[in-house]
Amino acid sequence: MIGREGIASALRFLGLRSGYHVLVHSSLSSMGHVEGGAATVVQALLDVVGADGTVIVPTLTGNELIGPDADMTFDIVTSPSWNGAVAEAVRTWPGAVRSVHPTHSVAAIGAAAQRLTCGHVDCVTPCGEGSPYARLAADPAGMILLLGCDHESNTTLHHVEELAGVRYHLQPLPVRGVIHYGDRTQSRSYWVHRYGTPRNFTAIEPLLQERGIQVQGAVGNATARLMPANRLVSLGLDVLRAAPSFFVKGAGADC
Repeated sequence: MIGREGIASALRFLGLRSGYHVLVHSSLSSMGHVEGGAATVVQALLDVVGADGTVIVPTLTGNELIGPDADMTFDIVTSPSWNGAVAEAVRTWPGAVRSVHPTHSVAAIGAAAQRLTCGHVDCVTPCGEGSPYARLAADPAGMILLLGCDHESNTTLHHVEELAGVRYHLQPLPVRGVIHYGDRTQSRSYWVHRYGTPRNFTAIEPLLQERGIQVQGAVGNATARLMPANRLVSLGLDVLRAAPSFFVKGAGADC
């Protein structure tokens, strides 16, 4: 069993600090029995980053059926994410701020929540320039924590793909999104992800380890990985410029 203080202590040992803005991908079950469940994990994260830091989670709502013939519908208040219990705990946390995007929203609690989430509704692609993923990577205090999951869950690598302009990543035509803000509705078009391309995001892990970008340790029964967002993105861009199909499982020399 692990509780709030044990989780906070393990995260500090890993290198998470007060004032960091941390994007968390998580698997609650991988940690073993957590006293108090997902809320305990969120509170421990908030304890570590402190009043000047921010906890961010992906609250993704996209699916493989979305396309030019299937509109996206997103309600900023009621649309649940499919990113697990910790992400849902953050999304519904008092004072949490959610970015507005029909497939790749995030939710955030803390000092930079408004700054990191604003403007997502105007981004023509899910994870590109102006998105929370880009804003986090541009912040020297921006961190990524993989808590009980690996890089296959690392949405920031989609940000890298969008910056690199890889050909396999986005659908060729825009898709209509219908966004609900309580009693107000907005409709606009977006380029969204093209599902079906098998990824091998874990291929970047040896490079992160060799360059000292990623720190790895235990939080409860889970393996945790912590890294600066800007250094991950910089390395990922270098890799994709050299080998555009690097993240595609079973790909040839190019995609």
